[in-house]
Amino acid sequence: MNIGLGVILILIAIIFILWGLSSRKRKYKIINNALLMAGTIALFISILLLTGIYDPYANHIK
Repeated sequence: MNIGLGVILILIAIIFILWGLSSRKRKYKIINNALLMAGTIALFISILLLTGIYDPYANHIK
């Protein structure tokens, strides 16, 4: 489950980062920075999910 969620999240992160980088030439700097920040956060979370450091379904291991 984590691998599937991580792959989906990494695709969304790549889309956000590419969209933010392509719109840097326009005058909307706030939206631009928000897209880059959202992409970076999504990329970080997807890396945590893919490596297994963060496991949201491991509540039974207490």
